[in-house]
Amino acid sequence: MTQTAGILGAGYSVPNGVRRNDDPAYASLNQNRNAQGVIEAAVFRGLDRRRVLAKGERIEDHVVKAADLALGKAGLEPVDIDRLYGYITVPEYLTPNSLYHVHHLLGLPSEVMVVPINSEYSNFLLGVVHAAEAVEAGRARNSLVACGANWTGHMDYTKGHAVSIGDAAGAAVVGPSDRFVVVDHLTQTASSQYHGLTMTMRTLHLNGLTLLPADPVTGLPTPTYDMTQTGIEDLGGLVKDAVAVVALDLLKRNDVDPNQVTLMTHQGSRILMDHWNERIKPREYLDTLAEHGNMTVATYPVNLAYYLDEITTEYTLIVAVACGLHVTAMLLRN
Repeated sequence: MTQTAGILGAGYSVPNGVRRNDDPAYASLNQNRNAQGVIEAAVFRGLDRRRVLAKGERIEDHVVKAADLALGKAGLEPVDIDRLYGYITVPEYLTPNSLYHVHHLLGLPSEVMVVPINSEYSNFLLGVVHAAEAVEAGRARNSLVACGANWTGHMDYTKGHAVSIGDAAGAAVVGPSDRFVVVDHLTQTASSQYHGLTMTMRTLHLNGLTLLPADPVTGLPTPTYDMTQTGIEDLGGLVKDAVAVVALDLLKRNDVDPNQVTLMTHQGSRILMDHWNERIKPREYLDTLAEHGNMTVATYPVNLAYYLDEITTEYTLIVAVACGLHVTAMLLRN
């Protein structure tokens, strides 16, 4: 009989710093209407608080806290881990990814394979899928999947989408299990939209000045996220539709009724989330949008850890929206 793989434990960690809707960081948001007649910042509704790293505070430390909690929930020690999947974004270096530093800080054995997955924001889902496949194939027993995001330091705060971003870290242990079993997954990729959502070095324009963002600690130029006009259109069109299509296709393929499902998705705008809730019609739709905002890559492990002990449905469906452009869904049997 094939060994099934599932989530053995999960944990999360967020900074103490809180940013509210009236924070001075949002004072320079562009309030002009775009080509569709929409004020971009107005799209990102349903937010109250976002967690923000303090100057000099590192997201890797929160990833380690989240991983320690996940290991504790699973009843395991670092020596029990075979592989470390996930991603830290934005990393300290272009390469190696800071996931290697997390390996060191956790005291994981030198034999542990470190697998950074650069697929913002689906990194956690893809890590869980790969970890589960390794267990089922008999190639690994227990894997740790850990993600952390420090994007509040990499936003253009004249752009409307910046209003939703928060920093956070989450982790889960994947191993032999008959609970929260990885049943199936499905991805839809629209690679023609590759340029729509990007993180790179770029100049910013504010009050007639052209600025090159710099890291407040090192003083060196730092990358900034951007959502082009095409990316904005994709969010309100292609992505808006694809999340529901991929979710429902995955459920249909596994003969699962939406009423059997607890749903978690990308969280950035209550408008989109209400649309997905209406289209998919899960029994439960769980999020932490008001509390934590859009945690990008950490959204999925944080919310899973936040609600893991409260899920009562037969299945959990997690759907990630990601750059590249793609939507990935993962189905767990609880």
